[in-house]
Amino acid sequence: MKQRSKALLASAILAASPAAAAAAAAAEPPLKTLPSQQDIWITGTIQRGHGQYAPGDYTTLRLDRPSTSPCNDTVVTDIVLGMASVPEPLLLLPYLGQRVAVRGRVICPGTDTRFTPTPDFVFPIY
Repeated sequence: MKQRSKALLASAILAASPAAAAAAAAAEPPLKTLPSQQDIWITGTIQRGHGQYAPGDYTTLRLDRPSTSPCNDTVVTDIVLGMASVPEPLLLLPYLGQRVAVRGRVICPGTDTRFTPTPDFVFPIY
């Protein structure tokens, strides 16, 4: 009897787990799309990129919350900092490794997603 109870319990757990995962996924709110070509405030951690998103050295903003790119409808967790289509290697470098709130614009040079910050509006978050 004990063996049968254990087998029934195990099969019930296995049957319920995909349904529970689907219910949890359905309960999560959809990701917000970043607005394009308008000033926004965004929070994240300033990091240094090394050729992952563009050639050479540059800075990126690791977002606190993933969002959807307005450029290509993909999920964005890192955004390259730069002006127009060129990443800026020293943009916000003094804040490297710090979590910040920064004002700027999301731009779409081609299919890439870039964030053009306003350096006068960067505030460290402690």
